[in-house]
Amino acid sequence: METSPMQYVPTTRLKGLATNPRKITNENLNKLCDSIRQNGFWKHRPMAVEPEEGTDKLVVLDGNQRLKAARRLKMKEVPVVVYTGMTEEERLDLILRSNINNGDWETDILRVEYEGVDFEGIGLDIELPDPDDYEPESEPETTEEEPEEEEEDKQEKLAFYYRMLGDYIYPSDNQYEIPTLLSDNQPVHLELPFSPWGVESRHKMGMTTYHFYVDDYRFEQLFKNPILLLTSGCRAIVEPNVSIHDQTPVAYGIYQIYRKRYLARYLQECGMQIWVDLNVSHRMAEYNRLGVPDGYNAFFTRGVSGWIPHLQLNLQMAQRITG
Repeated sequence: METSPMQYVPTTRLKGLATNPRKITNENLNKLCDSIRQNGFWKHRPMAVEPEEGTDKLVVLDGNQRLKAARRLKMKEVPVVVYTGMTEEERLDLILRSNINNGDWETDILRVEYEGVDFEGIGLDIELPDPDDYEPESEPETTEEEPEEEEEDKQEKLAFYYRMLGDYIYPSDNQYEIPTLLSDNQPVHLELPFSPWGVESRHKMGMTTYHFYVDDYRFEQLFKNPILLLTSGCRAIVEPNVSIHDQTPVAYGIYQIYRKRYLARYLQECGMQIWVDLNVSHRMAEYNRLGVPDGYNAFFTRGVSGWIPHLQLNLQMAQRITG
């Protein structure tokens, strides 16, 4: 068996393993996409591939789930190590050993395609289905219809979210071209549970409304990857409260307001409801009002007892906007 040095190859040359014994849920695939988008591929663990006989394709032995994620992210190339001259025993050993810690096992494929492999000998503790209990795929399974429809719906939504991440210039009502929010996609009342983003697991389901009155580092990645928020299960958010102080240069303050309002408009386009965040320096209040249409009626701020004058200014701004 021989291996090449690590190299980058086009994803178009790669071919998934037809008998890959691992599967992955859509939720975990989304998490893998998030990880690759934020951190890239780990160079210490490139995909393991082998040439396909008679073609210029490379078959992925280790990294099939990463290949799915790379294609979903529209990546043009990925790191691989090419294996050649393997015996069938070496090939099966590589596939199974490299897949022990990721995803879930397709036990039927293991039973049929990897018959005779000593699973216990390579550290794989798994119970395969009894052949006598095996039901052929041709038999109808009435319980599968609804989950398949739900999965298709999730995939369609996810594809829509990614399409909407293109270079859009949303309509604006101001000279700085800060995007204007949609009046018909604002919340009417606060839906619970209500939680700060990033304090608990970002993948925890069941949070209906998130706010961002937390340190900026907890949500900075959302500007690069808002899909994480859209797939969290929440239905509404308070705009990210980026830090804008009295000492913040006006140009940078406008940039921060543009970012949070652009993100908010994108989320509205994807079906999420938006509470407008009013908690900025009084010096930046008029800029923070840009992009919020007259008549908007969903606002948030934060404060403590010593901030009463500041809170009163926030209230006056909200009253001006709502009329």
